[in-house]
Amino acid sequence: MGNIQLKAGLRKVSQWNSLEKAVDKEMEDQKLRYKPESLDELVKNTHFDRKELKRLYQGFKQNCPNGYVTVHQFKEIFQQLFCIGRYADPSTFAQLVFDTFDEDGNARISFSEFAEALSILNRGTVEQRLEWIFSLYDNKHRGYIIEDDFYKVISAVYELMGIQLHRAQDGANLREAQEHVRNTFRRMDHNRDGKITMHEFLEGCKESSDLEQSLDLFKTVW
Repeated sequence: MGNIQLKAGLRKVSQWNSLEKAVDKEMEDQKLRYKPESLDELVKNTHFDRKELKRLYQGFKQNCPNGYVTVHQFKEIFQQLFCIGRYADPSTFAQLVFDTFDEDGNARISFSEFAEALSILNRGTVEQRLEWIFSLYDNKHRGYIIEDDFYKVISAVYELMGIQLHRAQDGANLREAQEHVRNTFRRMDHNRDGKITMHEFLEGCKESSDLEQSLDLFKTVW
């Protein structure tokens, strides 16, 4: 009996070692084309261990054999996940999230970019997740947010839920969204210069009573 268990255990070790070598080789083979970070670098830069990263990479590679995600693929994923009504349109929100994942701005999400963003959203500190959300609003990478940036994200969220703010039937929702944006922006814009800096954003969010609920929503999605 002991020999059988020992052999089974050795087979599992052998299978895992083979898998580990295969994933390492695959990531190495892609370096010339997409230059992903090594597993060791990703372990340092994320909240995942090597085993978790290998599993993530397997799933990523299975769905994205080219080694990256295009914006078209990303929007298709959002369409499958969030098409919850007749008028639901997740494309605008998907574009905003895609641009935030795509740190180098090459219109592709690499595995490294995917793993690092996922790590922040799932296991990052409150401040790390808020900084990521700030980047979602600061889509033009100016280093600050203006009121139009707020409205763009809010509109995208409404569209995600199937509410088209500029349809006549949704006039009340449009007014509600505009008022929400104005009130939130004024509350966070401490020096009244028409811009919200990262510091103002972090402080404003930490004062919010529903902060944890909002952050948990991102964690649930990813």
